[in-house]
Amino acid sequence: MATLWELMAEHIPDDHSRQVHSQYYLEEELTGPDSPSLVVDLGCGNGASAGWARKWRSDVLWVGIDILQSDPTKAIEGEQVLFYDGVNLPFADNSLPLIYSNQVFEHVRHPEPLLREIARVLQPGGLFIGSTSQLEPYHHWSLWNYTVYGFKVLVSDAGLELTEVRPGIDGIALVQRQWFGRRPEHGSWFKRSPLNMEIDKWGVTTKRHAAQVNLRKLHYCGQFSFRVQKPGGPPRVRPVRTDLATPIIDPTPVARKRPLLRRLARKLLAAPRK
Repeated sequence: MATLWELMAEHIPDDHSRQVHSQYYLEEELTGPDSPSLVVDLGCGNGASAGWARKWRSDVLWVGIDILQSDPTKAIEGEQVLFYDGVNLPFADNSLPLIYSNQVFEHVRHPEPLLREIARVLQPGGLFIGSTSQLEPYHHWSLWNYTVYGFKVLVSDAGLELTEVRPGIDGIALVQRQWFGRRPEHGSWFKRSPLNMEIDKWGVTTKRHAAQVNLRKLHYCGQFSFRVQKPGGPPRVRPVRTDLATPIIDPTPVARKRPLLRRLARKLLAAPRK
């Protein structure tokens, strides 16, 4: 039986093992030498990514697209916004250099035909970047959770290539956050979550490579970020990321600071829900 490493090793980076958000890839693309002049946010919601995109490239053309039922998108002002039926994208074949999608695909009713549409509208060599859920409790009409391998299969079937996948917030943190009512202090976990800190510590004490640490985080991540490319086109030059090259390791055992695994399970069973 194939292990996750055997199935995914070529897609797991070894440069660093930081927990990242989908903005990681958006920043990388918009600050690189091949920075695109157009970004389409698929499932744009309230349009927050327009500000993120212009933070890294002030002259970028941002276009948001969402389903007609999205009230936050209807309220966007001063930006170009399109609506679609959830599958058929209103763009010409081979026309887009970059599609960004932040925590949307767990809500997509028909992910496979939508991925085929993404493959159709991307330019050869164009990118589809973003993040989605793996081990995350139900939220806001969510339909699916994807394993990183399952997402790779869907992407490949659509004629696209998964080039990289990185771990986000851990699944235990998302369970705890939802159970205890999304307390304000939980917000910091989207930068460094408890189980990921424990895995960082394991990586240091066992002298593991960054790819091995990433693999373990990907096993248990609640969300993961991805970089997908349409075949063809000239080779893309990626910037060297010096800001995230060295892992941050907190030497204090996480078990002393936050309930994890068995401790968390006992607390979930014993504590009144709020």
